Amino acid sequence: MIDDALSTPLLQSGLDAVAAWYIAGLSTYHLFTGAVSYFAPSFALRFYRGAYGCDPVERRHLLIILRPWGALAIFAGIAGLAALRVPAARGWIELALLALLLMRIGYRFNLREELREISGITLRHNLINIALLVLGAMLLGADLLVATWRIH
Repeated sequence: MIDDALSTPLLQSGLDAVAAWYIAGLSTYHLFTGAVSYFAPSFALRFYRGAYGCDPVERRHLLIILRPWGALAIFAGIAGLAALRVPAARGWIELALLALLLMRIGYRFNLREELREISGITLRHNLINIALLVLGAMLLGADLLVATWRIH
């Protein structure tokens, strides 16, 4: 499925290919974390502790929140993969993923003290995650700009 999408005529440049692989990885990540959050929230807490340094004080409430969060992540993963299968929709889906990344950058930066106090996310872990989000946002933003330039 992904291989077919990566060979579509839309992918005319190296940037398109890199963006497509990024979308595939981001989508797969959301499918995985969404499924884990929805179906195994206790395991999800351990996963997020290892991946992000997240060790929240209030666990019962978070275990309940992980299910809708997981369902939304599964949706984001499927939508991202759809961008690779339906080239006509790719720009809109990339724009939605870009908005998601920018919002995540915003709250990770603006709520860094709360993330540290409530979730135990160290400044180092937070900055690493912000850097990864910024790189993804730059990649998707550049791909959108190049695609827009190509159309006009």
